[in-house]
Amino acid sequence: MKKLTIFVIVILATMLAPMTALAQEPGSGGPVIEGNFGGSVNFGAMNPLRNNDTATNRITGLMFPTVIGASGITQTYGLVGDEAVYGALATGYTISDDGLVYTFTLRDDATWTDGTPITTKDVKFSFDAIASGAIDAPLYGYFNYVADGNPTGVKEIRIIDDYTYEAVFEVAACTALGLGAGFPVVPAHVWNYDGSPDFDFSVLKDHPFDSNPSPAFGPFEFASFNPGEAVAVKATTTWPDGVVIPSGFIYRDVPDQTVLAEQFLAGETNFIDGPPVQRRPDIRAAANVVAVDMPGNSWDYVGLNLADPDNPQPGRDENGNPIDQGHHPIFGDVRVRRALQHAINVEDIVSGAVFGEGSVMASSQIPTSWAKNPDLAPIPYDPELAAQMLDEAGWPLGPDGVRICQGCLYAEEGAPFEFELITNQGNTRREAIGQIIQDQLYDLGINVDFQAIDWQSVLDQTFGAQTFDAYIIGWRQGFPDDPDQIQLFGSANDDPANQSSNAVSYYNPRFEELSLQASTLPGCDPAERAAIYYEIEKMLQDDQPYLWLFVQNTMYAASTEVAGFAPYPNAPLWNVHTWTIAQ
Repeated sequence: MKKLTIFVIVILATMLAPMTALAQEPGSGGPVIEGNFGGSVNFGAMNPLRNNDTATNRITGLMFPTVIGASGITQTYGLVGDEAVYGALATGYTISDDGLVYTFTLRDDATWTDGTPITTKDVKFSFDAIASGAIDAPLYGYFNYVADGNPTGVKEIRIIDDYTYEAVFEVAACTALGLGAGFPVVPAHVWNYDGSPDFDFSVLKDHPFDSNPSPAFGPFEFASFNPGEAVAVKATTTWPDGVVIPSGFIYRDVPDQTVLAEQFLAGETNFIDGPPVQRRPDIRAAANVVAVDMPGNSWDYVGLNLADPDNPQPGRDENGNPIDQGHHPIFGDVRVRRALQHAINVEDIVSGAVFGEGSVMASSQIPTSWAKNPDLAPIPYDPELAAQMLDEAGWPLGPDGVRICQGCLYAEEGAPFEFELITNQGNTRREAIGQIIQDQLYDLGINVDFQAIDWQSVLDQTFGAQTFDAYIIGWRQGFPDDPDQIQLFGSANDDPANQSSNAVSYYNPRFEELSLQASTLPGCDPAERAAIYYEIEKMLQDDQPYLWLFVQNTMYAASTEVAGFAPYPNAPLWNVHTWTIAQ
């Protein structure tokens, strides 16, 4: 079977590549070949409006534009011509004084691969198809206004002329830029769209476009698909942003991460995104490889229950007023929480859990975020200071070496310092984190009952019931980066009945005030918003609703035969059309 797979890939590469490579001619280089272990491309819905899984997005992202692009340099949005941005249609935009109308101007030199100009008609069609609810779009309710789900979404797209449109909102928010212009755009004429308000968008379902997504606009267009083997795209000759040098891009299915790394090291693929951490030293050491390491956007943490676990309450009542949450007997005291952060050696956790492939976090923002406070350092490991802080908080060592409550704030006098820490069974990284924390805190006189349990039980005890002491899970930051974290720490998102994200029951009215200010700042100037997020990040470090751990590092690597490989965080393929691969 392995020989057959390689044979199929070779055939695909041969089909995509010309017989003779002519430098800087369209499609003159060899193909980019990447392994895909994250799940097969959804051949039945390669329309980017109808699919949003990671594997399919890898391919549709090479073939279809968004109005506004994303920059690997800034980790936020960018326009046509901005560095490290490709596939964008917008050359500019303006914002109304009330922040409710964003007016976008499109480039006028973009055409679909069949020669049809790309206009605002395509933009309106794409948005209205998502908002219709008629096409099984995973993006429904994300970009479009939904009163009880996404009140900050786009209410309407209005066409001004062929290259100008307005995105109209119900409320002003600084997420508007991405919502009004960050959705995929597809060719409206494929479905004979006439602009009628009565157009039946259900015609997009089960359409040939799902399995033959053409025409396209991007450095590549659809070439072929072999289920279980590979999907291939080929270089376009109509790309207005430069000559597309690779003859194509082949995305081949592999069964697991071990095979992913082995095939890359054997030269069967020439680009790899996020190889398994245990194989990264081998990739760095390989003579025929260029490897680039950087912080990723997935981060693990320890959530600490700040509220009374015996009497879980929502953060706000039906009138929006804060509800008294009570106090967790141990973690209700911020001095204890801060002492625990000093008590754990996160560097050791990174070494033991992810082979050193992680970056210690100072607080809630990942290192690559444009809103990361550059002056905020991680809380240092200092077990002596931790012991002193615990003594001062009324948790001295007892005669048996276990800390006990003697004048502590919320636990009963004489109660031992012990708690249950849970995570999801089968996640070896988090299981290692829990075991290391258990050992480190034991040395300080704290007994941790660490348990790895099934995922549903973790959810039931944490977000679903709030009866836990502490848990280990993680969050993944999006790209482009949105630093707003009201979902994680806002009191309105503290509701066990709805499994809301603020399971730790954090409440700080100043946090909510600043979060609202940052998300509704008139003009949404990034520098002004960043200054507010700096203050929020420091506040969350001080209040310590989580024990801050680390963001998993990522690695992008390419064979030395790939000239032009120069990845940015979250954007390894920003200049893929310039990659030159010898044949």
